[in-house]
Amino acid sequence: MSYFDDLLTTVLVEQTKQQYRAAVAIAQYKDKWLLGLSTADDDRNNKWCFPGGGVKRGEDAVAAAVRECWEETGIKCKAVGEPFCLPTKPDVCFVHCKITNGSQKFDNNNEFSGLGLFDKHEMRALKLYPNVLKLIDRVK
Repeated sequence: MSYFDDLLTTVLVEQTKQQYRAAVAIAQYKDKWLLGLSTADDDRNNKWCFPGGGVKRGEDAVAAAVRECWEETGIKCKAVGEPFCLPTKPDVCFVHCKITNGSQKFDNNNEFSGLGLFDKHEMRALKLYPNVLKLIDRVK
């Protein structure tokens, strides 16, 4: 392979590699979903949503979603689905994750004022961030 072929391959790979600003863990344990009551100073404030946050430089978006789940909730999970984005949020990566152990303890930080595992029936009583149910339906 010539220098120019190698350079062209590098450029094409970099152009097709999606750069995400944020990653979100759609974390599931059996038929329940991990949600936090957001304290964010934006449209998520006082709404139940999935854990997530910024993707660090050089970090894979899937790894970022798993890391953010751990940092914000104290819950360990593993990615089980391919990452995807929504047309309305093209710079945010969503990752379906499974919680590895149901007996883990929640560890709140300043991102959420409450944490819980909820099934869809229980979610009816919550003030959900608008995309929560759509994301659950997407990964099922």
